[in-house]
Amino acid sequence: MKPLLAALIAVLAFVTRANAQPVADHLKCYKVNDPQAKTKYTADLDVVSGTEGGISEPGCTIKVPAIMACVPTVKANVNPTPPGIPDQGTPNSFFCYKAKCPAVARPALTGTDQFGSRTVEARTGSRIICAPLAGPSTTTTTSTTTTTTTTTVAGMACPLLATGQTTAYMAWKNGGTGPVAVSDDGTVRAGAPLAYTDNGDGTVTDLNTGLMWEEKSRDGSLHDWGNMYVWSGDGSQVTIWDFLDQLNASNFAGHSDWRIPNVRELQSIIENGTLPPFDPVFNNNCTAGCDLAHGCSCTAFYYYWSSTTPAGSAGVALFVDFSGGRVDGTGKGSNLLIRAVRGGP
Repeated sequence: MKPLLAALIAVLAFVTRANAQPVADHLKCYKVNDPQAKTKYTADLDVVSGTEGGISEPGCTIKVPAIMACVPTVKANVNPTPPGIPDQGTPNSFFCYKAKCPAVARPALTGTDQFGSRTVEARTGSRIICAPLAGPSTTTTTSTTTTTTTTTVAGMACPLLATGQTTAYMAWKNGGTGPVAVSDDGTVRAGAPLAYTDNGDGTVTDLNTGLMWEEKSRDGSLHDWGNMYVWSGDGSQVTIWDFLDQLNASNFAGHSDWRIPNVRELQSIIENGTLPPFDPVFNNNCTAGCDLAHGCSCTAFYYYWSSTTPAGSAGVALFVDFSGGRVDGTGKGSNLLIRAVRGGP
C-alpha cells in the first residue's frame, strides 16, 4: 500500500478545462457564531487611494467576534435579466465585524454593477468592516540565462482548516519519568475553525472553503445515503459518474456543475474532535423516509469515494472513512458511498 500512502501527500496538479470552476461575480454573506472572545478595537478607517465615494473616518470602534462571513458566489437563473454589465469583479472571502464610526458628511457614490448604473446616497458612519481571510502563498519563478527570481504573493483566500481536535494529549519524551504536555493538535488548534451553513435546499456550504456539499436523505431517491456505486465498472454496473450525470441533469439545488470531491476536499469536512467525525449539519433529522425538502441530512458511518487516483495505482481510488476519519485506497470496482460537491476557490 506504499503508493496509496504516498498519494495522501500528493497534489493533483492537472485539472481539465471541463472541470474548471466559474469565476465568482458576487459575495454571499452568512451570519456566524464566532468562538473568539469579545473585545473592542479602535481604528481610523481610511479609504484606499483611488476609491470613489469614500472618506476617512477617525475614531471608529470595531467589535469582535465576527458576526458574518462572506464567500464568493456565482449567480445563475437571475430573473429578470439585470440591466447592467454581467460578471463584475472577482470577490474574495471575508469575516465581517460590527463597526461604529462618528457621523461625518459623505459624498454620493456612483457605480455600475450587474444590476445597473446608479448613484446612491451613503449613510454616515461605517457599520460593518470585513477582513479578508488569509490565502495560501503563490510562488512564481522566472528564469533567465543568468538569474532566477522568486516572488511570493498572497493567493485567493482558502484557509488551511483546523482538524476539529480540541482535546490535548500528553506524551512520554526520551529520558522522561512520565507523560508531559506537548504542543499537539489539541493544544495548538491551528487552522481556521470549521464552520458551515445549511442552505435549506438540500445543500450545506463550508464557510471557509466556499465548497457546497450535497446533503443525503433516507427516502430511496438519488440522494439516499445508502446508495452505493463503483468508481469504474465493466459496463454493466452503475458508477459514481453515472450518479453525477443524473445529479447534474436534474439541476439539483439550481446547479448543474456538481462533481465528485477530490480526497483533500472530502477530508476537509472530517472533524477529528468528535465521533462520528463530522459536524452535525451533515447528520440531523435523519429518520426513515426523510427527504431533503424537509430538512433531512444523513451521513453513513462508512466509506465515501473521492475522485482521486494515487500515482502508480491506476486501478485504485482513495476514499475517506466517515466512521473514523482515515483515508485509504481500494479497487475501483468496490461498492462505496458518494457525496457530491461544487464550487470552491
